Amino acid sequence: MPVDYRDAATRHFEDANHLHSVGRWANADHLFGLSAECALKAVMLALGMGMDPKKPDKPEAPYAVHIDKLWMQFPAFASGRQAAKYAVLMDPQLNPFQSWDVNQRYHHRSEITREMADQHKDGAERARAVLKIAELDGVIK
Repeated sequence: MPVDYRDAATRHFEDANHLHSVGRWANADHLFGLSAECALKAVMLALGMGMDPKKPDKPEAPYAVHIDKLWMQFPAFASGRQAAKYAVLMDPQLNPFQSWDVNQRYHHRSEITREMADQHKDGAERARAVLKIAELDGVIK
């Protein structure tokens, strides 16, 4: 199946919001991270990020990473492609996903708090704002 980061960003965000609204912090938190990751990768792909020729569903190195690391890479990537206006929304010093790890999906649900889910929801909303601006600019069609 072809990669569709844009749709995945929206799908994960919608599901995360639903889970968040009923207090299911652990899975909501996980999906907020995936939503933010997909939103940024949708923008990066439109700006010229390559895909791994051996694994066409994965970005090329060094962008085959999750949101905890991708958040910090995005500003440099976007700025190098005359897309600095996207980068200014993503301060690498204020990475809301610094405490997020994809492997938390294996942790006990009590390890993920509402505060964590709220912080990652905010980060996902910021990543979606970057995606929306790229859509309005026509970068993503």
